[in-house]
Amino acid sequence: MISIFSGAGGLSFGFTQAGLKPVFGIDINQDACQTYQLNLNSDCYQLDLGDEDQSKVRHLLTPYKKPFAVIGGPPCQGFSTAGSRDWKDPRNRLIFNYFSLVEYLEPRWFLFENVEGLLTSNQGQSIYELVCLFLNLGYSMRLEKINFAAYGLPQSRKRVVLIGNRMEIPFEFPQETYSFQAGKHNSLSLFLPHAPTLIDAISGLPDTSKKDEDLAYQLSPTTEYDVIMRHNNFTGLVRHHFSSPSPLDLERYKLLSQGQTMKDLPEEYWHPSFKRRAFRRVKDGMPTEKRGGAPSGIKRLYPNLCAPTITSAVSREFIHPIEDRPLTLREGARLQSFPDKYNFVGNASSIATQIGNAFPPNVAEIFAKNILYSDGLVGGQSHVNKSMQSKLIGYRLTDANGKSPALCRTEELLQSLVTYSMKEVTTYAI
Repeated sequence: MISIFSGAGGLSFGFTQAGLKPVFGIDINQDACQTYQLNLNSDCYQLDLGDEDQSKVRHLLTPYKKPFAVIGGPPCQGFSTAGSRDWKDPRNRLIFNYFSLVEYLEPRWFLFENVEGLLTSNQGQSIYELVCLFLNLGYSMRLEKINFAAYGLPQSRKRVVLIGNRMEIPFEFPQETYSFQAGKHNSLSLFLPHAPTLIDAISGLPDTSKKDEDLAYQLSPTTEYDVIMRHNNFTGLVRHHFSSPSPLDLERYKLLSQGQTMKDLPEEYWHPSFKRRAFRRVKDGMPTEKRGGAPSGIKRLYPNLCAPTITSAVSREFIHPIEDRPLTLREGARLQSFPDKYNFVGNASSIATQIGNAFPPNVAEIFAKNILYSDGLVGGQSHVNKSMQSKLIGYRLTDANGKSPALCRTEELLQSLVTYSMKEVTTYAI
């Protein structure tokens, strides 16, 4: 297996837990590469996968052609609902760089992950063209937008996952096993257990007031999730778990009730950047959909709901539901299902970015096991049957009752692929 755009190793760590350890990772970020190497005991090469000259990358990959799988999630900020969603953004082109590497390596399987904004980018053409390219390579695929909370993550995190194989295996995605409640994003069922809540996830950690690099647990595990996070942390010590808000920030936090954001504070407590963004929305007339989500600045979280989507602002904007402080980096890591033994390299800002950009390891393990199970359906067949025809096995774009016009356009494009063989697929110029 090869992990590209590997980041801090969340996807690779989950696959390793399932018995599928990548031979190495590749990422542009030096700190992320060092984090990867530290925790996976495996090489991670610092290379720019967006560089037009891919000779160094291909030289590295050549001995590993036709691996079992290629996994990775190209940088997604260009598609994020928090961004401008500009198709010309160079970061958006990286999804096709991912395709090019799959084309070169010819893996048996691939897993591609990105933000939900990809589904409607460029009026649906982005994801349509990507699927067409993979079809023409001979991959049968399934595309779904999923909320990772449905797999037991204590966080509402919606992502697009595209998985393909070259054996025309008519696989399904892993069965969702949890209901969840996260404010706007809910999926409640009497027949499924509730995903861990925020307070379930962060309970049992040491006191945050001691500015020590290593802190010892002070209590026995308090929740089932706490037990999971402590597993194999043989030192009994925790890193990246410190919070010391300034006096002004402390005043802000004391005024916030659960669920309230900076807009609920007196204006004199607003951050200057928040004030500029809040008023700019009103004054310049740019449509809201061009701006992404509304700014919240800071937000006091609810203890008994799943956390909102963890971002690189986790230790600045996500305020503890009870204590007057932001979440710590370790708490953010737990909400992403990184176990306590998983340590990160870099300064606080770098670590927050690594955590916010990661694929949650617990969900990665579930998907890895599902790929192994699906692959077993062909009895260990080691070659690709060239007579088989690739197809889009299925897709799921939303669980909501209604669809936006943009999503309807995407569905129309994808539906046109479901019944066609690879020989009938045509693509637009990339």
